[in-house]
Amino acid sequence: MKVYLYKLKFKGATHFGDTGIDLENVSEWVNSDTLFSALMNANRVLNGKDATSTLIGAFKDKPPFLISSLFLYQGDNHFLPRPLFDDHISRDLKREMGKELKKLRWLTLRGFLKWMNGSNIKKVDIEEMKSLQDEYRNAFTYEIRPRVTLDRVTQNSAIYHAGYVHFKQGAGLYGLVAFHDESYIEHFKNILKTVGEIGLGGERTYGAGMFEIVSFDQVTGLFEEILNINIPIYTLISLYHPSESEAVTIVDKLIAFDTLRKKGWITSGRYALPLKRKSVGFIIEGSVLGEQPVGSLVDVTPDSAPFEILNHRVYRYGYAFTVPLRSAK
Repeated sequence: MKVYLYKLKFKGATHFGDTGIDLENVSEWVNSDTLFSALMNANRVLNGKDATSTLIGAFKDKPPFLISSLFLYQGDNHFLPRPLFDDHISRDLKREMGKELKKLRWLTLRGFLKWMNGSNIKKVDIEEMKSLQDEYRNAFTYEIRPRVTLDRVTQNSAIYHAGYVHFKQGAGLYGLVAFHDESYIEHFKNILKTVGEIGLGGERTYGAGMFEIVSFDQVTGLFEEILNINIPIYTLISLYHPSESEAVTIVDKLIAFDTLRKKGWITSGRYALPLKRKSVGFIIEGSVLGEQPVGSLVDVTPDSAPFEILNHRVYRYGYAFTVPLRSAK
């Protein structure tokens, strides 16, 4: 299985977040389920409804490719979520630097590899990891813009404020994609390019989320080392929704984890529909498991959606992209 790293350069502001429109609900990175939905909508625009149904069918059987969430890069630094386990850190160091450890959310590749290796992490390592949090935060800025909306019934106007993220020069988002079926490589690149033309995330009416692909290369160096690290635990770098068979034993496999429940409006192709999808729970990026998870595609179609508004099923992506990715060897 070949694994590729791709980098996205955004042409303007972005608005990422499943619920709400205020600043606190805006993110600078993108979960794997949001990216997958954008890819399927782009595929519908590019290749039509039937082609998208066929692709969805392939994912129900065995996914032809796996995607990670989209994470921040700044220059040559690529950031990954800190694994949620910390058993390899001494009690004394935890007592001394507990507050600093809690604030460590993002690691560079070297920091991530050191954490995953279970190396003897010292105070100087944590201080270096802490200093890089500032580099992460300095790679983008937030903006709040006033917006006016009209009530559909009364036509009364109301003001709301939408949050946006602007990536600074040399910064953007990157993702990993692992192909079980290499015949999908060019197809993936084409629909990803279409996502960039349509826009990723919300507020696309105002031009948010448009990007260009600045690189698409097979992984080498530290990324290759990370994906093939020889350890007995698995860290998620995507969201993960257990399949029915996995759900029976998932509690026994979890070592350190957190969860997230997602909901939102349905988009079909280029169009946002006045329908909400069913909410669904995920185990989040950075969670650690004792066995390699697989995941599933989750049907979130509303129970009573009018056919004239929604004439297809709606799915959220819950397949696991893990470090290590054993089948990438």
